[in-house]
Parts: sequence; C-alpha cells; structure tokens
Amino acid sequence: MQLDRTHVKVRARSLAEIGDLSLLLVRRYPGALIVGFTLGALPWAILNFLLIGLIPITEARDGIFDEQTYYERARYVWLMAALIFLQTPLAGMFTTFYIGQAVFEERPPWRAVIQACREVWAPVLVVLGFWRGPLVAMAVLATNWGGDFAPGREVFWLVVVVLWAMGLRAFRPFAPEILLLERCPLRSRTPGAITASRRSSLLHSPIAGDLLGRFLMVSLIVTALALSVFFGIMSARGILTTQVNWTLQIQSLLIPDVLLVWVPLAMWIVAGLSIFMRFLGYLDARIRLEGWEVELAVRAEALRQFGSEQSPALTPPAAEEAA
Repeated sequence: MQLDRTHVKVRARSLAEIGDLSLLLVRRYPGALIVGFTLGALPWAILNFLLIGLIPITEARDGIFDEQTYYERARYVWLMAALIFLQTPLAGMFTTFYIGQAVFEERPPWRAVIQACREVWAPVLVVLGFWRGPLVAMAVLATNWGGDFAPGREVFWLVVVVLWAMGLRAFRPFAPEILLLERCPLRSRTPGAITASRRSSLLHSPIAGDLLGRFLMVSLIVTALALSVFFGIMSARGILTTQVNWTLQIQSLLIPDVLLVWVPLAMWIVAGLSIFMRFLGYLDARIRLEGWEVELAVRAEALRQFGSEQSPALTPPAAEEAA
C-alpha cells in the first residue's frame, strides 16, 4: 500500500472541489459505482419493488386515469425517494470499502471487498440499517402492504424517520467510514478503547456547524442532479421512441415502466455519486482535524524503513489512541 502515493491528493478542500473530485473518482473507478454500488443497491431495489411496486401496477391495471391516479403516482414517488434516501449508506458499503482501499493504489478484488464487509455486517446493520432508519421505515410500510393510502404510516411516521435520519446524517455523516474503514467496534471491554460512538464524537463534534452547512448544500445538489438524470433518461427514451414532445414525456409518468424502472434508477445513480462525495468529505474532515496528510507521510516512511505494516508508526489511529 503506497500511503504517500494516493490517487487523491491528500489536502483540505472546499465543497465545490469535493463535488468536482467526486466526478473524477467516478471516472477513475467506474467499477466502484457500476459494480460495487449495484451489488449493494440491487437487493434494496428488489425489496422496494416488492414493498411499494403494487401502487403503480394496480393503477395501471384499473385503466382509469383521473385525479386519483396522479395522487397515487405522487404517493409512490414520495415513498421511493424516502426509502432510497434511507437505504443509500447501507447500499454503498461495498463502494465505500473499495474506494477506501483504491485511493492508496490498491484495488482489491470484489470477493475480498465482500468478505471484508461481511466481517463487520452486524455493527453495520445495527447502525446503518436499524439506527439510521431504513429497516424501521420498511417495517412501517410493510404493515400497510397492498392497502390504500395511510396518512399515519406513509406520511407522519415516515417523515419522523426521515427527519431523524437527516439529523444523524447532517451531524454524524461518516458512520460508514468509521465502521468499514476504521473498523471501530460498537462496544469494547478494553478500557479506553475507541468505540464507534466515541470515534464519531471525536471526528464530528469539532466541525458540527460545517457539517450541517455541507449537508444542506449537498442535499440541494443531489436533488437537482436526480431531476437532471431523470429528465436526461426521459429525453433519451423520447428520442428512441420518437416521443420528443415534453407534454407526452410528462404524461409518460403515468406509464408503469417509467415509475418502476426509470424513476428509481435516476435516484439510485445519484445516490451512488453521493457515496463518493461523502467519502471525500471524510478525508477532508480527517485532514482538517488530525493532520492526516502528515500522518500518512510518517507511516509511509516507516513502512519503507521497517518493511512491515506491523511498525508502531502504522498503528491505526483508533488503536493508537486506545493504547
């Protein structure tokens, strides 16, 4: 591992630079998005289809297009957007681990990536799956599976879960990196050990205000990108089907395949890009708070001198602090 020869120059960056660099990372590591994020997102996409896919299918089967049809389409889009928002950190676990290794010129095989993620699946599932809301939201929606619109479960409680997740994502965004890359345990019997919660507090608390501002800006950017990707897909679809009239394009939202395939696809594509942005934000936070660029240079020199990653200079930050 070339600790001082990274594909990403280790230095502090602004949010605009992080956005630009995330696109460059996608171009350099397309497999991280195409393979890694697909592997992570596909099971959730299938579950989402089974959970709420009946909404547009039922409306199309009835063959009645009226005001109620538009309400049902809006209901479906809201539920899909909420689910994908909540599921993105968990769906991006393979991508997170892959790019965390690849920036050091070490592109791990996907079998090794999957195996490494399986080793920490329990804490990842607890924190990203339960505590951050996706499994809770899916359980709430499952209680109304195949039923009519339920304001309490599909609006009130889902909004509560989404707002809770937004708060955690705004002030504690780097939980996936802490669990997958730093391998901090949820609990430890060793006195003074750096657990995930303690590490999260050390990493996030000093820059809480900056993290909140970046979260709001990234939310606006991701929303705009999702709309852009969707209408780009619809434009390509219109050209291929010779339906270039925008009125017909908007009316095509009533067609089940658009709602079942293209709407979630646009959301998932942008969700995958957000994984790269979050990872670069994580690097930026460590550089600003811990002088990580200096640490990497010292660890790289120790690796050359000792010829082994077992040198004390190469001890991971969490373990080093615990010692």
